[in-house]
Amino acid sequence: MTVQHLPKCLLLPIDGSREALRPIEFVSRLYPGLRDVNLILGYLVSPLPPAYSGMYADSADIMKRRREYLENREKETRRIFADAKEVLLKAGFAEELLHEHMEQREMSVAKHACLLADMKKVDAVLVQQTVSSALEGFLKGSSPSGLLQHCLASPIWFTDGSVDPTNAAICIFNEEASLRIADHAAFMLSETNTSITLLHASKSCDYAIVSGLEPPSAELSAWASSPEGKTAMPYLAKSSELIRDQGIDESRLRIAIIPNRGDTVGEILSWCGKSGVGIVGLGHSQPEGTWSFLKTSVTKKILSSFKNMSVWVMQ
Repeated sequence: MTVQHLPKCLLLPIDGSREALRPIEFVSRLYPGLRDVNLILGYLVSPLPPAYSGMYADSADIMKRRREYLENREKETRRIFADAKEVLLKAGFAEELLHEHMEQREMSVAKHACLLADMKKVDAVLVQQTVSSALEGFLKGSSPSGLLQHCLASPIWFTDGSVDPTNAAICIFNEEASLRIADHAAFMLSETNTSITLLHASKSCDYAIVSGLEPPSAELSAWASSPEGKTAMPYLAKSSELIRDQGIDESRLRIAIIPNRGDTVGEILSWCGKSGVGIVGLGHSQPEGTWSFLKTSVTKKILSSFKNMSVWVMQ
């Protein structure tokens, strides 16, 4: 089956810092040559101070100062876009594939970014982790919880450190959200050389089982016939079907069943670290609402612990 590969479109919110541009290093590794990768730079300018829009705003002095303020804000905005474009062009992006979007900040950075992502119908929002404290230090004025609260349609790529995109692990749980992240990863990785592991943490597994698809290993077949295996295998099978539908060869795809001894996040991150995984895909479901989910979710715990990885979250 011949698959028609479609251009990718990514949104990178910027704030004038070089830190916000760091996901570009990962993107350029994932897509060497950066062919057909469109990038939208999203920048929020400070709102007009109340003194320039109040009851005395029509006075000659206030109007003069407001004009100077707007001119300086425009110059600063142009400088920030120019600096960002310089970095992107050096990374290999084609100038015609770079797009600018500027608007005045009226709400949280997270909500602005997610509304823009929905409006532009981007394939993913790029966010750089800047410090290691839990749920803090992502894009200024934002956080994973805020992004997950508002980005209900657009996948988010949280990135930390130096990421090797050679291997990806898509976490498969017994829920529809896992199928959505598998479908997203398949589309975004279809034109790369990244190997993909469908990863499931099982309480009925005493040791890691790693197997190709056809034929499955004897260990995987035995686990698949267990009660837990019978529940999980339909999601693993459907995920593998979605990935192969994107033209990804079976030689790039495998299944790994790892023990779940109570610390699901620890087991996942430990296995990924030992296996050279640089991309982790998570389906994020919210049966009781985002805020309730974040308190105990695997997503929240992984986002507070991951290092030198890109964690892709799809709701």
